[in-house]
Amino acid sequence: MPESKALLRRKSKGNDGAFLYELQNSYELSPKVSEQILYSAKEYLFQNGDLSEGQIEVTLIEWEERSGKPIEGMKKRRIRLTLDSGLEDLETLREHGRRILRQNRIERLCEEAIEQKGILSQEDLARHLGCSVRTIKRDIKEIKYRGAQVITRGVLHNIGRGQTHKVQIINMYLEGHTYSEIRRKTHHSTGAIKRYLESFVKVLLAQRRKIYHCRAISQVTGLSEYVVGQYQRIIRDSKKDKIKRDGIEDLVGQHLNYAAIKKTPIRYGSKVAVSMGGFE
Repeated sequence: MPESKALLRRKSKGNDGAFLYELQNSYELSPKVSEQILYSAKEYLFQNGDLSEGQIEVTLIEWEERSGKPIEGMKKRRIRLTLDSGLEDLETLREHGRRILRQNRIERLCEEAIEQKGILSQEDLARHLGCSVRTIKRDIKEIKYRGAQVITRGVLHNIGRGQTHKVQIINMYLEGHTYSEIRRKTHHSTGAIKRYLESFVKVLLAQRRKIYHCRAISQVTGLSEYVVGQYQRIIRDSKKDKIKRDGIEDLVGQHLNYAAIKKTPIRYGSKVAVSMGGFE
């Protein structure tokens, strides 16, 4: 109980907490809608500006560089990593504890690096997460046991056809798994699951508007070409599976229905509000 109260206090502190308080008290929005607006704002407004709370900027080796030459002779890239993603991490900590939170951060950091064409080593992860390389190796082994792939510098050019946690989560949803089942099997928060599905829908809608080239989709959606490529493979593979095809149609239908609802004014006495929604 004391730990739950401490997590609640942490949730109310910082920029995320201040923004949620403003939405709920000044605009009279529900906690659920407020959190959805927060996730969208962080995705769209903060990705190209200054570092947001919980982020750091680091220099990494470019992911196309192969081993065999001195590190000082390799190309480097300045990238941004999210050590603490606020509400999502707090939800994971509350539901699964510190070990799973660290593993989720390993997955996130590795994918963020690759999306920006950098690559983290296990030593990098240990330094940024404040633990030993031995702990990182053990965590990566557990993540792989759950069916997700973690790409670090040591395995970059020897990886098979494993799936990242984003691909794993989206495939599970398309197969008909509920949010609760996905949370339990992947140990990721509801907020993270919704965010991955919403980014996947962007690629679906771009293709339905006859935009197929990976770079073009990246430009119109704001997603990295790496992520777009992952999502395009899911779409191609789903064409062979009726359940997944139906899942895609259901996902697009949900988005279109919510888009219509958002534009529908709802009266509260003398006030007129616009209803907001998200995937659920």
